[in-house]
Amino acid sequence: MKVLMPTSSFPRFEGDYYGGFVSELAGRLKEEGVDVTVLAPRSRSSREIDVSHVVTRFPFMPLKASETLSERTLKHAPPLELAQLPPYIASAWGSVRRSEADLTHAHFAIPMGFVASFSPGRPTVVTCHGSDVTLPYVSPIYRPFTKRALTKAEKVVAVSKFIGSLATRLGAPRGKVEVIHTGVDTERFKPCGRTYGGERSIKQGTDIVVGTLGRLVPEKRVEDLLRAASIVSGKIDARFIVGGEGPCRPALERMAVELGLRNVAFLGEVWDAPAFHRMCDVFVLASVREGLSVALQEAMATGCVPVAVRGFGCDEIVEDGVNGLTFHPRDHGELAEGILTAAETTSMGKRARETIVESFDSRRSARRYVEVYEELLRR
Repeated sequence: MKVLMPTSSFPRFEGDYYGGFVSELAGRLKEEGVDVTVLAPRSRSSREIDVSHVVTRFPFMPLKASETLSERTLKHAPPLELAQLPPYIASAWGSVRRSEADLTHAHFAIPMGFVASFSPGRPTVVTCHGSDVTLPYVSPIYRPFTKRALTKAEKVVAVSKFIGSLATRLGAPRGKVEVIHTGVDTERFKPCGRTYGGERSIKQGTDIVVGTLGRLVPEKRVEDLLRAASIVSGKIDARFIVGGEGPCRPALERMAVELGLRNVAFLGEVWDAPAFHRMCDVFVLASVREGLSVALQEAMATGCVPVAVRGFGCDEIVEDGVNGLTFHPRDHGELAEGILTAAETTSMGKRARETIVESFDSRRSARRYVEVYEELLRR
Protein backbone atom coordinates (compact mmCIF):
# COMPACT_ATOMS: atom_id res chain seq x y z
CA MET A 1 0.00 0.00 0.00
CA LYS A 2 1.50 3.33 -1.10
CA VAL A 3 0.38 6.45 0.77
CA LEU A 4 1.28 10.02 -0.13
CA MET A 5 1.22 12.27 2.95
CA PRO A 6 1.17 16.00 2.05
CA THR A 7 1.71 18.25 5.06
CA SER A 8 2.46 21.91 5.64
CA SER A 9 4.11 21.13 8.98
CA PHE A 10 7.13 18.84 9.18
CA PRO A 11 10.55 18.93 10.91
CA ARG A 12 12.90 21.10 8.88
CA PHE A 13 16.09 19.69 10.39
CA GLU A 14 17.26 17.17 13.00
CA GLY A 15 15.74 17.97 16.39
CA ASP A 16 13.14 20.39 15.00
CA TYR A 17 9.92 20.23 17.03
CA TYR A 18 7.84 21.72 14.20
CA GLY A 19 5.50 19.06 12.79
CA GLY A 20 7.10 16.25 14.73
CA PHE A 21 3.73 14.55 15.18
CA VAL A 22 3.49 14.00 11.41
CA SER A 23 6.93 12.39 11.30
CA GLU A 24 6.00 10.23 14.30
CA LEU A 25 2.86 8.96 12.55
CA ALA A 26 4.69 8.31 9.28
CA GLY A 27 7.29 6.28 11.13
CA ARG A 28 4.62 4.23 12.90
CA LEU A 29 2.82 3.59 9.60
CA LYS A 30 6.11 2.38 8.12
CA GLU A 31 6.35 -0.12 10.99
CA GLU A 32 2.85 -1.33 10.05
CA GLY A 33 4.02 -2.08 6.51
CA VAL A 34 2.72 1.06 4.77
CA ASP A 35 4.92 2.59 2.05
CA VAL A 36 4.76 6.24 3.12
CA THR A 37 6.07 9.25 1.24
CA VAL A 38 5.81 12.55 3.10
CA LEU A 39 5.40 15.59 0.86
CA ALA A 40 6.47 18.76 2.68
CA PRO A 41 7.41 22.27 1.54
CA ARG A 42 11.03 23.20 1.18
CA SER A 43 12.13 26.11 3.35
CA ARG A 44 15.24 28.18 3.78
CA SER A 45 16.13 26.24 6.95
CA SER A 46 15.22 22.74 5.73
CA ARG A 47 17.90 20.05 5.78
CA GLU A 48 18.01 16.30 5.30
CA ILE A 49 16.77 14.39 8.35
CA ASP A 50 17.25 10.77 9.37
CA VAL A 51 13.83 9.08 9.22
CA SER A 52 12.60 5.65 8.15
CA HIS A 53 10.16 6.96 5.54
CA VAL A 54 10.67 8.88 2.31
CA VAL A 55 10.51 12.68 2.52
CA THR A 56 10.08 14.81 -0.60
CA ARG A 57 10.32 18.58 -0.24
CA PHE A 58 8.73 20.60 -3.01
CA PRO A 59 10.21 23.99 -3.97
CA PHE A 60 7.88 26.94 -4.44
CA MET A 61 10.21 29.91 -4.93
CA PRO A 62 13.13 30.30 -7.34
CA LEU A 63 15.60 30.48 -4.46
CA LYS A 64 15.51 28.34 -1.34
CA ALA A 65 16.67 31.31 0.74
CA SER A 66 13.44 33.16 -0.09
CA GLU A 67 11.11 30.31 0.97
CA THR A 68 9.85 31.80 4.23
CA LEU A 69 6.14 30.88 4.21
CA SER A 70 6.97 27.32 5.25
CA GLU A 71 8.85 28.60 8.29
CA ARG A 72 5.57 29.23 10.14
CA THR A 73 1.85 28.46 10.11
CA LEU A 74 -0.66 30.36 7.99
CA LYS A 75 -2.17 32.05 11.05
CA HIS A 76 1.22 33.59 11.94
CA ALA A 77 2.34 34.50 8.41
CA PRO A 78 2.51 38.23 7.63
CA PRO A 79 0.84 39.52 4.43
CA LEU A 80 4.13 39.71 2.53
CA GLU A 81 4.79 36.02 3.11
CA LEU A 82 1.20 35.06 2.23
CA ALA A 83 2.02 36.31 -1.26
CA GLN A 84 4.02 33.06 -1.60
CA LEU A 85 0.85 30.99 -1.13
CA PRO A 86 -0.20 30.73 -4.83
CA PRO A 87 3.13 29.27 -6.04
CA TYR A 88 3.25 27.13 -2.87
CA ILE A 89 -0.14 25.57 -3.67
CA ALA A 90 0.67 25.18 -7.37
CA SER A 91 3.93 23.37 -6.66
CA ALA A 92 2.31 21.12 -4.05
CA TRP A 93 -0.51 20.24 -6.43
CA GLY A 94 1.98 19.34 -9.16
CA SER A 95 3.72 16.93 -6.79
CA VAL A 96 0.43 15.37 -5.69
CA ARG A 97 -0.71 14.97 -9.29
CA ARG A 98 2.50 13.20 -10.32
CA SER A 99 2.44 10.76 -7.42
CA GLU A 100 1.62 7.09 -8.07
CA ALA A 101 0.32 6.49 -4.55
CA ASP A 102 -2.78 4.42 -3.87
CA LEU A 103 -4.14 6.93 -1.39
CA THR A 104 -3.52 10.54 -0.33
CA HIS A 105 -3.50 11.39 3.38
CA ALA A 106 -3.25 15.16 3.86
CA HIS A 107 -2.47 16.82 7.17
CA PHE A 108 -4.28 20.11 7.84
CA ALA A 109 -7.40 20.98 5.85
CA ILE A 110 -5.67 24.10 4.62
CA PRO A 111 -3.60 24.31 2.62
CA MET A 112 -2.80 20.62 2.02
CA GLY A 113 -6.33 19.26 2.34
CA PHE A 114 -7.41 21.78 -0.29
CA VAL A 115 -4.53 20.70 -2.55
CA ALA A 116 -5.42 17.02 -2.03
CA SER A 117 -9.06 17.69 -2.99
CA PHE A 118 -7.77 17.78 -6.59
CA SER A 119 -5.98 14.45 -6.14
CA PRO A 120 -6.81 12.42 -9.26
CA GLY A 121 -8.40 8.98 -9.12
CA ARG A 122 -7.54 7.95 -5.57
CA PRO A 123 -9.21 8.26 -2.15
CA THR A 124 -8.24 11.10 0.16
CA VAL A 125 -8.01 11.32 3.94
CA VAL A 126 -7.70 14.74 5.60
CA THR A 127 -6.57 15.05 9.21
CA CYS A 128 -7.60 18.25 11.00
CA HIS A 129 -5.21 19.23 13.78
CA GLY A 130 -6.56 22.51 15.13
CA SER A 131 -5.55 25.78 13.50
CA ASP A 132 -6.79 24.55 10.11
CA VAL A 133 -10.39 24.52 11.39
CA THR A 134 -10.16 27.38 13.89
CA LEU A 135 -8.52 29.84 11.45
CA PRO A 136 -11.58 30.00 9.13
CA TYR A 137 -13.63 31.35 12.04
CA VAL A 138 -11.08 34.13 12.60
CA SER A 139 -10.37 34.77 8.90
CA PRO A 140 -13.47 33.83 6.84
CA ILE A 141 -11.47 34.19 3.61
CA TYR A 142 -10.16 30.66 4.28
CA ARG A 143 -13.62 29.13 4.79
CA PRO A 144 -14.43 28.11 1.17
CA PHE A 145 -11.02 26.43 0.80
CA THR A 146 -11.54 24.54 4.07
CA LYS A 147 -15.06 23.53 3.06
CA ARG A 148 -13.85 22.10 -0.24
CA ALA A 149 -11.13 20.09 1.50
CA LEU A 150 -13.58 18.64 4.01
CA THR A 151 -16.41 17.88 1.60
CA LYS A 152 -14.23 16.29 -1.10
CA ALA A 153 -12.33 13.96 1.25
CA GLU A 154 -13.53 10.39 1.59
CA LYS A 155 -12.55 10.50 5.26
CA VAL A 156 -12.04 13.40 7.67
CA VAL A 157 -10.03 12.62 10.80
CA ALA A 158 -10.06 14.98 13.79
CA VAL A 159 -7.47 14.81 16.57
CA SER A 160 -10.19 15.46 19.18
CA LYS A 161 -13.97 15.60 19.50
CA PHE A 162 -13.68 19.37 19.79
CA ILE A 163 -11.94 19.61 16.41
CA GLY A 164 -14.39 17.11 14.93
CA SER A 165 -17.33 19.34 15.89
CA LEU A 166 -15.65 22.36 14.26
CA ALA A 167 -14.96 20.36 11.09
CA THR A 168 -18.61 19.31 10.89
CA ARG A 169 -19.76 22.91 11.24
CA LEU A 170 -17.42 23.87 8.39
CA GLY A 171 -19.01 21.33 6.04
CA ALA A 172 -17.51 17.92 6.73
CA PRO A 173 -20.26 15.27 6.39
CA ARG A 174 -20.90 13.91 9.87
CA GLY A 175 -20.73 10.30 8.67
CA LYS A 176 -17.22 10.82 7.30
CA VAL A 177 -15.72 12.32 10.47
CA GLU A 178 -13.80 10.16 12.94
CA VAL A 179 -11.65 11.04 15.94
CA ILE A 180 -8.17 9.50 15.95
CA HIS A 181 -5.87 10.98 18.55
CA THR A 182 -2.41 11.98 17.38
CA GLY A 183 -0.78 10.04 20.20
CA VAL A 184 2.83 10.04 21.37
CA ASP A 185 5.72 7.62 21.63
CA THR A 186 5.32 6.38 25.20
CA GLU A 187 8.74 4.71 25.11
CA ARG A 188 10.49 7.95 24.21
CA PHE A 189 8.36 10.05 26.55
CA LYS A 190 8.53 8.22 29.84
CA PRO A 191 9.57 8.94 33.43
CA CYS A 192 13.26 8.62 34.20
CA GLY A 193 14.00 8.25 37.89
CA ARG A 194 10.66 9.84 38.78
CA THR A 195 8.98 8.41 41.89
CA TYR A 196 5.38 8.69 42.93
CA GLY A 197 5.40 8.51 46.69
CA GLY A 198 1.72 9.09 47.26
CA GLU A 199 0.77 12.55 48.49
CA ARG A 200 3.79 14.80 48.48
CA SER A 201 4.34 17.45 51.12
CA ILE A 202 5.43 20.79 49.72
CA LYS A 203 7.23 21.51 52.99
CA GLN A 204 9.98 18.96 52.34
CA GLY A 205 12.31 21.67 51.08
CA THR A 206 12.40 20.47 47.44
CA ASP A 207 11.41 22.99 44.81
CA ILE A 208 8.47 22.12 42.59
CA VAL A 209 9.30 22.66 38.91
CA VAL A 210 6.44 23.98 36.77
CA GLY A 211 6.93 24.08 33.02
CA THR A 212 5.23 24.94 29.76
CA LEU A 213 6.44 24.22 26.23
CA GLY A 214 5.32 25.69 22.93
CA ARG A 215 5.61 28.61 20.55
CA LEU A 216 5.49 31.92 22.37
CA VAL A 217 2.54 33.38 20.49
CA PRO A 218 -0.55 35.23 21.83
CA GLU A 219 -2.93 32.27 21.85
CA LYS A 220 -0.63 30.25 24.13
CA ARG A 221 -1.44 32.69 26.98
CA VAL A 222 1.91 32.26 28.74
CA GLU A 223 1.18 35.57 30.50
CA ASP A 224 -1.49 33.70 32.50
CA LEU A 225 1.21 31.35 33.77
CA LEU A 226 3.39 34.30 34.80
CA ARG A 227 0.53 35.92 36.72
CA ALA A 228 -0.19 32.58 38.40
CA ALA A 229 3.52 32.23 39.22
CA SER A 230 3.43 35.53 41.12
CA ILE A 231 0.69 34.05 43.34
CA VAL A 232 2.25 30.59 43.73
CA SER A 233 5.72 31.97 44.53
CA GLY A 234 4.44 33.57 47.71
CA LYS A 235 3.15 30.26 49.02
CA ILE A 236 5.56 27.47 48.03
CA ASP A 237 9.11 27.01 46.78
CA ALA A 238 8.66 26.67 43.03
CA ARG A 239 10.63 27.23 39.86
CA PHE A 240 9.04 27.96 36.49
CA ILE A 241 10.58 27.09 33.12
CA VAL A 242 9.24 28.28 29.77
CA GLY A 243 10.38 26.36 26.69
CA GLY A 244 9.98 27.68 23.16
CA GLU A 245 10.58 30.73 21.02
CA GLY A 246 8.24 33.21 19.39
CA PRO A 247 7.36 36.87 18.91
CA CYS A 248 5.93 37.23 22.43
CA ARG A 249 9.14 36.31 24.23
CA PRO A 250 10.47 39.89 24.77
CA ALA A 251 7.14 41.06 26.22
CA LEU A 252 6.90 37.99 28.44
CA GLU A 253 10.42 38.50 29.78
CA ARG A 254 9.60 42.14 30.58
CA MET A 255 6.42 41.01 32.31
CA ALA A 256 8.36 38.55 34.48
CA VAL A 257 10.65 41.38 35.58
CA GLU A 258 7.72 43.71 36.29
CA LEU A 259 6.09 41.00 38.43
CA GLY A 260 9.34 40.56 40.36
CA LEU A 261 9.67 36.91 39.35
CA ARG A 262 13.22 35.71 39.90
CA ASN A 263 12.27 32.04 39.70
CA VAL A 264 11.25 32.03 36.00
CA ALA A 265 13.65 30.90 33.27
CA PHE A 266 13.06 31.27 29.53
CA LEU A 267 14.95 28.43 27.86
CA GLY A 268 14.38 29.30 24.20
CA GLU A 269 14.14 26.56 21.59
CA VAL A 270 13.94 23.09 23.12
CA TRP A 271 15.58 20.35 21.07
CA ASP A 272 15.05 17.55 23.59
CA ALA A 273 11.39 17.54 24.61
CA PRO A 274 11.59 14.35 26.74
CA ALA A 275 14.42 15.88 28.81
CA PHE A 276 12.42 19.09 29.24
CA HIS A 277 9.38 17.23 30.56
CA ARG A 278 11.51 15.12 32.91
CA MET A 279 12.65 18.33 34.58
CA CYS A 280 9.03 19.22 35.40
CA ASP A 281 6.75 18.08 38.20
CA VAL A 282 3.82 20.06 36.81
CA PHE A 283 3.03 20.95 33.20
CA VAL A 284 0.81 23.93 32.40
CA LEU A 285 -1.20 24.42 29.21
CA ALA A 286 -2.97 27.79 29.17
CA SER A 287 -3.57 27.96 25.40
CA VAL A 288 -6.91 29.15 24.03
CA ARG A 289 -6.46 27.65 20.56
CA GLU A 290 -5.65 23.94 20.44
CA GLY A 291 -6.91 20.77 18.82
CA LEU A 292 -5.47 18.40 21.37
CA SER A 293 -2.05 19.58 22.49
CA VAL A 294 0.77 17.17 21.62
CA ALA A 295 2.96 18.83 24.26
CA LEU A 296 0.30 18.09 26.87
CA GLN A 297 0.22 14.42 25.86
CA GLU A 298 4.02 14.21 25.94
CA ALA A 299 4.19 15.79 29.39
CA MET A 300 1.57 13.39 30.76
CA ALA A 301 3.40 10.42 29.23
CA THR A 302 6.51 11.58 31.09
CA GLY A 303 4.65 11.58 34.40
CA CYS A 304 4.04 15.31 34.87
CA VAL A 305 0.85 16.43 36.59
CA PRO A 306 -1.06 18.45 33.97
CA VAL A 307 -2.81 21.70 34.80
CA ALA A 308 -4.69 22.42 31.59
CA VAL A 309 -7.21 24.91 30.32
CA ARG A 310 -10.80 23.64 30.08
CA GLY A 311 -12.01 23.01 26.55
CA PHE A 312 -9.95 22.89 23.34
CA GLY A 313 -9.74 19.11 23.58
CA CYS A 314 -8.09 19.10 27.01
CA ASP A 315 -11.22 17.77 28.72
CA GLU A 316 -10.91 14.65 26.58
CA ILE A 317 -7.59 13.74 28.16
CA VAL A 318 -7.47 15.44 31.58
CA GLU A 319 -10.06 14.39 34.17
CA ASP A 320 -10.08 17.10 36.80
CA GLY A 321 -8.86 15.82 40.16
CA VAL A 322 -8.07 12.34 38.80
CA ASN A 323 -5.12 12.55 36.42
CA GLY A 324 -4.62 16.31 36.52
CA LEU A 325 -6.31 19.66 37.09
CA THR A 326 -8.24 21.99 34.79
CA PHE A 327 -9.03 25.71 34.97
CA HIS A 328 -11.16 28.20 33.09
CA PRO A 329 -9.44 29.99 30.17
CA ARG A 330 -7.63 33.21 31.11
CA ASP A 331 -8.32 32.70 34.85
CA HIS A 332 -4.81 32.96 36.30
CA GLY A 333 -6.16 32.79 39.86
CA GLU A 334 -7.73 29.40 39.22
CA LEU A 335 -4.55 28.34 37.40
CA ALA A 336 -2.53 29.23 40.51
CA GLU A 337 -4.86 27.11 42.65
CA GLY A 338 -4.40 24.23 40.22
CA ILE A 339 -0.62 24.48 40.42
CA LEU A 340 -0.73 24.50 44.23
CA THR A 341 -2.98 21.43 44.26
CA ALA A 342 -0.79 19.65 41.72
CA ALA A 343 2.29 20.37 43.83
CA GLU A 344 0.69 18.61 46.79
CA THR A 345 -0.55 15.60 44.79
CA THR A 346 2.25 14.68 42.41
CA SER A 347 0.97 11.08 42.50
CA MET A 348 -1.51 12.20 39.84
CA GLY A 349 1.44 12.11 37.44
CA LYS A 350 1.35 8.33 37.54
CA ARG A 351 -2.31 8.33 36.56
CA ALA A 352 -1.55 10.87 33.84
CA ARG A 353 0.99 8.50 32.28
CA GLU A 354 -1.41 5.57 32.55
CA THR A 355 -3.99 7.58 30.58
CA ILE A 356 -1.55 8.15 27.72
CA VAL A 357 -0.28 4.56 27.63
CA GLU A 358 -3.80 3.14 27.59
CA SER A 359 -5.47 5.48 25.09
CA PHE A 360 -3.04 7.91 23.43
CA ASP A 361 -0.08 5.82 22.29
CA SER A 362 1.00 6.60 18.70
CA ARG A 363 1.08 2.89 17.81
CA ARG A 364 -2.65 2.63 18.51
CA SER A 365 -3.31 5.65 16.28
CA ALA A 366 -1.22 4.25 13.43
CA ARG A 367 -3.05 0.92 13.50
CA ARG A 368 -6.41 2.67 13.23
CA TYR A 369 -5.16 4.72 10.28
CA VAL A 370 -4.12 1.51 8.52
CA GLU A 371 -7.65 0.17 9.02
CA VAL A 372 -9.08 3.38 7.55
CA TYR A 373 -6.79 3.11 4.52
CA GLU A 374 -7.81 -0.51 3.92
CA GLU A 375 -11.51 0.31 4.23
CA LEU A 376 -11.24 3.10 1.66
CA LEU A 377 -9.19 1.03 -0.79
CA ARG A 378 -11.65 -1.89 -0.56
CA ARG A 379 -14.36 0.46 -1.81
